[in-house]
Amino acid sequence: MSTSTILKFKTKEDINLDFYPTPKWLIKKMTAKIKGEPDYILEPSAGKGDIVDHLLNSWRFKEIAMIEKDPELNALLRGKFHSNCHVIDYDFLSYNGADKFDLIIANPPFSEGERHLLKAIQVMYCGQIIFLLNAEVIRNPYTNLRKVLKQKLEELNAEIEFIEDAFKDAERPAKVDVALISIMIERKVEDDLFKGMSEAEKIRLGKVNDCTSVSTGLNIRELVAEYNLTVDTCIKTIIDFYKRYPFIKKYIALNEKPESFQPYKDDLTAKMQHEVNELLKRIRREFWERALKLEAVTRRLTKKQYDAFYASRKRYERMEFTENNIRTFILNLIENYDKMLMGAVLEIFDRFTIRHSYNGGPFEKNIHYFNGWKTNKAFKVNHRVIIPIYASYGHPFRSWNGWQLDFEAARELMDIDLVMNYFDGCYHYHPMHQAIEAAFQRGQNRKILSTYFEVTCYKKGTIHLTFRDKDILRRFNLAACKGKGWLPQDYGHKPYQELTTEEKEVVDSFEGKASYEKHRKEALFSHDIKELLALPEAA
Repeated sequence: MSTSTILKFKTKEDINLDFYPTPKWLIKKMTAKIKGEPDYILEPSAGKGDIVDHLLNSWRFKEIAMIEKDPELNALLRGKFHSNCHVIDYDFLSYNGADKFDLIIANPPFSEGERHLLKAIQVMYCGQIIFLLNAEVIRNPYTNLRKVLKQKLEELNAEIEFIEDAFKDAERPAKVDVALISIMIERKVEDDLFKGMSEAEKIRLGKVNDCTSVSTGLNIRELVAEYNLTVDTCIKTIIDFYKRYPFIKKYIALNEKPESFQPYKDDLTAKMQHEVNELLKRIRREFWERALKLEAVTRRLTKKQYDAFYASRKRYERMEFTENNIRTFILNLIENYDKMLMGAVLEIFDRFTIRHSYNGGPFEKNIHYFNGWKTNKAFKVNHRVIIPIYASYGHPFRSWNGWQLDFEAARELMDIDLVMNYFDGCYHYHPMHQAIEAAFQRGQNRKILSTYFEVTCYKKGTIHLTFRDKDILRRFNLAACKGKGWLPQDYGHKPYQELTTEEKEVVDSFEGKASYEKHRKEALFSHDIKELLALPEAA
């Protein structure tokens, strides 16, 4: 989707007033200033990816990182680029990653150009910065921030070229002169650049639980603090190693094999930056996986949902590991939470009904037929159901040494409990698989009590479930039958006396007038997703 299309459907008030796509001729002028062959490039105001597109077609590199604050453009970039181009954050000004870039190139928002360039200077350890700014930022440094920038540019011997009416014929025209700025920052790891570093941040980061504890014992904030401490410690160790490299290289080596450094020959700083970037990839991958295993995230997902959830993390594991990014990641995945819940409900409903309730079979008693909305084939789940349970290998309930619950069978039962919990919301409940495992140890396989069911397991591989809570059963059936289209979507909102004759017949056959009036306007599901996942608020 082009940016013009995005803007077309927005109101005047919704349009991002800072978004001016860079003209192609100006992008060529910017990239013509690139010196050397940068391996790792950052585009911190990526927009719809015009600069990245040009780099992909014109330059050899290993990786491009992108940052974009506008949610629609951020989503556009994620879908547009793959492989070695990644979105790593949402807001460059709050970015706090430790990546070592060889080139930072951008056309930042005109209203905050000086802030973005100062941030780029702060982020760049050793490499080149190419920026477009409103020419007035350089020509008229009347604010303290512009004065600081002017001093920095002088100290760094920046090249500045002024271009008149640069956006005259652009996709979004503007009458503005720009300054094309090129800065080379050259540092050597051998120099003691970190001497006198403040210990305050280390002390703050040190206030976390034992770093060897299981990830599910930590909340999101503690996990982020542990990540920061890990990165800080590892990078300091790498930098200290290379500061002393000439003296210790014969005796001490890092994890990477010597041949992996061949492209860098004797460039010690390039070796250090390569080592840091590879380290960050490994650390981020590990911590994103740990975040997905937090109980706040996993306890509401069936196996099918979690598999999809886990697969999606590959698109995000290059993102900087911050509270806001974790929060945004989770909310993006579950923005259609009601649809996700309904999908899980229908999956279990089908499991209880049409999947095994063939005519004349042993499972037909699972269902109760009622006069559905404009159909005669509607049915709901009875208070007692019989279903087959499958094992990963062999029998679901039997092993060579007696009764034993198979792992795959336990996973099936966990999914059923999770869906029932949607209608309960109690954080702590006694799941079937735990109740059954404890009962099997006692030699019991009948009338096993869990929070939501009374359970009986049979050697032939079937399980009998009796609902213990009639209201959970009622809301489960109500949600599923709405999802199937067997009940009107506004069912449960109008008073009984205001219903049509046809609607009253549906109510009478589904649950009866008294139950309908008693539970009218009650919510189907128990909690809001943000509350359930205990997500941190955005900074």
